This record gives sequence, structure tokens and C-alpha cells, in this order.
Amino acid sequence: MTANFRRLFRLVFNTDKILPIHIRQALAQFTGYLISANSKYDRYKKGLASFTPQEISGYNLYKANCASCHPEPLFTDYSYRNIGLPEDPLLNDKGRMRITGLREDSLKFKIPTLRNVYVTSNYMHDGRFNTLAQCLNHYRTGVQGSATLDPLLTNGISLTNTEANDLALFLRTLTDSTFLKDPRFAKPE
Repeated sequence: MTANFRRLFRLVFNTDKILPIHIRQALAQFTGYLISANSKYDRYKKGLASFTPQEISGYNLYKANCASCHPEPLFTDYSYRNIGLPEDPLLNDKGRMRITGLREDSLKFKIPTLRNVYVTSNYMHDGRFNTLAQCLNHYRTGVQGSATLDPLLTNGISLTNTEANDLALFLRTLTDSTFLKDPRFAKPE
């Protein structure tokens, strides 16, 4: 594999040396191709697919409870927020505060996209949840109060079991199988 990368770098950059600038440029070019926009949700928005009644219910629950932090169409606002996860004493991870040194950033972590969330376990910044259901249950019953807790989560998110299931079904519509199976993004041989 190394010889193949060297050959490809030589072909593209016209040099035998692989420099950090070349790696950055190659990564920038590669990540520019990483566009997930053919999920059932995307087709629904274009009028090319229909949601089930449960998915419609989940979509409405998403808009009422999740869209402020995970706005469409990217399903993230790129902000840092404290979502009320109990601090893991083994990790001693203070979130954004480790970078900024500011107390108001304690336990704040970057909001990820929800695109392909159904297939991207383990969840949360530290991988503490194995399933999407565990994530939803955190928001329903596990939010821990603190000085930096996002005010939108002061009382958690009230969802019945049926609503949590409907929300999970909607989140599944954000899975883009075409993107996930694209051979251009497979492990190099």
C-alpha cells in the first residue's frame, strides 16, 4: 500500500517527497467528495419518497425537540453544548474547557451531525452509549443539571416510548446507503 501511495503522490504532486502540505491538500480534496445527500430524508424533501406515519411523527418530534441544535439540512449547528452527560471520572474530560480554559465551556462538546446516525455507534463524545435508544433515553431521563447545561435541556426531553420509537425511525431516514457503500470511500487495497 505504501508504494501505491508514493506512486499516486508522485503522479499528483510531481515529487518523490510526501510533505505535510501534500497530505493536507490530498485530505482536503478527499473530504470534499464526502457528501451524504441521498438518504430517504433527502428523497422525501425532493418529493421522491414518502415517510410512513411513524416517520412523519418522528420528523415532527425532531423539529420540536432536536432542530435547534441539529438544524436541517446538515443536522448540526457546529456549536459546543453541555447536554447533561454525567462526567466520566476516569476520563476527566471537561470538554471545550480543556481548549479554552473558560469555566463557561465546562462539559461542552461539539454538536455532531445526525446524518447516518443510525449506523455510527458508539455515541456521544466518549462513546458511552452503544445504541441510539440509549441516547434517546439519556435525553428523556438522564440529563444531569450543571451550571453550563444547555437551557434547552433543563427538563430533559419528554417523550413517550412510542414517541422515542418514532423519533428513532425518523433518524433512520437520515441514513444514506449510497454514500456508505460508495467504493471511492472504501479502505484502500
